[in-house]
Amino acid sequence: MENAIYLFSAFSFTWGIIFVYILSMLKRQKMLEIRIDKLRGILGNEQTESL
Repeated sequence: MENAIYLFSAFSFTWGIIFVYILSMLKRQKMLEIRIDKLRGILGNEQTESL
């Protein structure tokens, strides 16, 4: 039972790293969605100009 603090620390650290990783992936996904929307807008403008 004396090593329970180490187990809890490792468990907390692992979940903290997972949480930070998930947040960074969500941020990257949002940035990619914004870039895709901008590209769609550019491509949409080019297609309407050629008509």
